[in-house]
Amino acid sequence: MKPMLSVVISLLLLMSVACAMNFNDLPNYVKIYNNKVENASPIIKGLLGNENVDFTILMKNGSSLRWSMEMENAVIVRSGYLGLQNPTIVVHATEDAINNIIDAADPVEAYKEAESSGQISLDCRTFESQVKIA
Repeated sequence: MKPMLSVVISLLLLMSVACAMNFNDLPNYVKIYNNKVENASPIIKGLLGNENVDFTILMKNGSSLRWSMEMENAVIVRSGYLGLQNPTIVVHATEDAINNIIDAADPVEAYKEAESSGQISLDCRTFESQVKIA
């Protein structure tokens, strides 16, 4: 499994509370994530590092939600619904895929299924983020 994909899954799981994600309350998930990231393994913290992640999520109702996070030392320092001009990682996912991963007994396997079915894609835009995936 590609390390960065595991990191993205871990990020979603750290932000979740083991139920379907309320996409209208993402600022609250950032607070939860930042409180929990202190206890994350050094490997995950190192992989998350200083990435700028731009999520585009296709919602069940057909609309799209855009959420972006700027990270410093694995802590989300800025986030919002606007999107970033120069993200280092771009993630496209469906609402169902994210909720399936969060609710799965085996989130890594759920991620693999979502990726192979095209429900999630990850695009690394910098050499550093590409190296993390390799």
